[in-house]
Amino acid sequence: MKNIPFILFALFIISCTKSQESLLAEIQAFEKSEKTGTQEGLEELSKLHKYYGLKYSDTKANSYLYAAAQYYFYENDTTESIDLLSEYITRDDSSNRYRNAAINLAIMHAREHQYDKSQDLINEILDKNLPTPAQWQDIIKLYQNKISDATTILQPKDFENLTMGYTAVGRFSDAVRTLDNAIVKWPKFENRNNLIYRAGFIAWEYLQDTKLAEKYYTQFLNEYPNNEKASEVKEILNSGMLEMSDEAILNTLKGK
Repeated sequence: MKNIPFILFALFIISCTKSQESLLAEIQAFEKSEKTGTQEGLEELSKLHKYYGLKYSDTKANSYLYAAAQYYFYENDTTESIDLLSEYITRDDSSNRYRNAAINLAIMHAREHQYDKSQDLINEILDKNLPTPAQWQDIIKLYQNKISDATTILQPKDFENLTMGYTAVGRFSDAVRTLDNAIVKWPKFENRNNLIYRAGFIAWEYLQDTKLAEKYYTQFLNEYPNNEKASEVKEILNSGMLEMSDEAILNTLKGK
């Protein structure tokens, strides 16, 4: 009689294990079936993925949860995708798949005009491992949509993140143009000096447009003559460094 509670507990564990194994077998069989070639089949499979992913928390469950979240994201089901993506990113914070999920969640929040939540997610991503080129394209699109949305209040950070995206994918003219928009839009922004400096650097280093670089560097000195970068910018302009080759610049710096 003393062993009855233990036996009942053991039977409970076994029944739960069987239930999980049974569900897993059902999903794996479904994935191999012809049903996955139809929209109805994919919808049914996503429901199985969702159920398993929310019920369990092992590696397989995380994969299924991600699959279900992505399905609803691409189906533009805002409610389901936000719920599932939100749950998924609480479980993993290191993989490329995590960044996909976080970016897609940010996109969904932006579609709901929840820009603060969207911004927090993007900032978190950028503070960790940088996105892939494909992920940058999604981030660029997100900020383009936000900036064109007349109902939202824009912040300098929107333009800074968009600039990072443009620079990462080689759209340097768009990067400078985005910085210039922020420079003009926020004349009293506390880090406006950095915007002007970055515009000059991108124009020089990436666009190789010395006249444009000179314009921004000159603006920087005129408006922020006491900034910690002022002596560096003055040296760039006065030494003719903008016109030098990389080798010549190195030799100049070595001489000093």
